[in-house]
Amino acid sequence: MRTQTVRATLLLLVAFCVLVVGCSERDSRDAAVDAEAGSAASGDALPVDEFKKILDKRDVPIDKSTRIAVREFADNLDPVPPEVATMVEQLSDQPNTTSFRILIPVLAHESSQAVCSTMTRHRDPLVRFISNSALAGSGDSQAAKTVHTLIHDESISLLDQRLIRTWCDGVGIRESTDDAAKILAHLSAAMSSEPKFRKGDVAPDIDATTVSRRRIVSGELKGKLIVLHFWSTWCGPCISQMPSHISALSKYDAGEVEISFVHLDHNKELFRSTVQEYRIPFNNVRESGGWGGELVRVFGVNSLPFDVVIGRGGKVFSNSISDIGAALSDDLIR
Repeated sequence: MRTQTVRATLLLLVAFCVLVVGCSERDSRDAAVDAEAGSAASGDALPVDEFKKILDKRDVPIDKSTRIAVREFADNLDPVPPEVATMVEQLSDQPNTTSFRILIPVLAHESSQAVCSTMTRHRDPLVRFISNSALAGSGDSQAAKTVHTLIHDESISLLDQRLIRTWCDGVGIRESTDDAAKILAHLSAAMSSEPKFRKGDVAPDIDATTVSRRRIVSGELKGKLIVLHFWSTWCGPCISQMPSHISALSKYDAGEVEISFVHLDHNKELFRSTVQEYRIPFNNVRESGGWGGELVRVFGVNSLPFDVVIGRGGKVFSNSISDIGAALSDDLIR
């Protein structure tokens, strides 16, 4: 069923697309003034629209070591992805700066560790934060410690504190409660190309509440197959596949299969209108924490759409709804 997905490998790129791409044309300098004024009494995350206005045109200084690292990185890729080629082409003109729009897709590449390592020494705190986040996603515990330190660094400007905390929201870091170990575990799982659970693993407990206030507890669903479908309104493949997904799942008896659609993004109204538009007939659960939502973390969601099929015996059977029929009759779940 899943012919296309939005990968979280890099979650950084997903966060960038959601938080930054498509911002308005209002001058970012005006937005920066507004943000500094609003941050005088608080280092909290910025409203997304404000974040977009600032970051869209924020320049990132580029030095010689960065140019060398990017070129060496590109030389080792075959083929060179368009987003990497764009930065290489820009660097050929020996610029002193680049933009976040050009830089982030490079840092988000699964093989860009050398570039990220170079950027961890960058003078821009947000660049250091994003670079260390990428390295933490590849399992670097020291990078995760640096991410944690930057989140709580009161020596940087209040605006930068707010930009970092807004990015935390985008990648699902719980800035007020996550220590370095939790940051490492979350980013490593979210940016992994491998599933957190394999066939036969005992599934984690589920305790969720639907938008209609029905509580779903896995311990009370013994004897039923459980299907979780993770999606978001900003995920193109999720929306394009929605009709076929609903059609494929609707053929199963609700007495045998418990189906829940788990929504990730923060826009409550868009979520509700999408549920109504597609007339989603299953349990609808909204994870207001996005990539940092409880179910997302527990199941190690690393792409969207993302499916989990749990057998009657409470063990993970598959990450594909096409396996539901087999799961209903497999000895593993009895």
